[in-house]
Amino acid sequence: MSRRTFTRQFLSHTGMTFVAWRQQICLLEALSQLANGVPVTEVALGLGFSSPSAFTTSFRKVLGESPARYLRKSIGTALF
Repeated sequence: MSRRTFTRQFLSHTGMTFVAWRQQICLLEALSQLANGVPVTEVALGLGFSSPSAFTTSFRKVLGESPARYLRKSIGTALF
């Protein structure tokens, strides 16, 4: 299968591009790791980001806030 065919098929079956899908999978994995206490730097580099700031920028772009703030709000919400 050519790259172009794969790209078209992926989009038609999932409703999103492969790049967008991969980004969401990475952020789901990041949330899991961060919730388990893994440091942001380790998560960022482990997921292939060039730096922790690149990871934080991507995280903020998708979820609207920094990893630390997102987790504080999520943990606080889970307690109530």
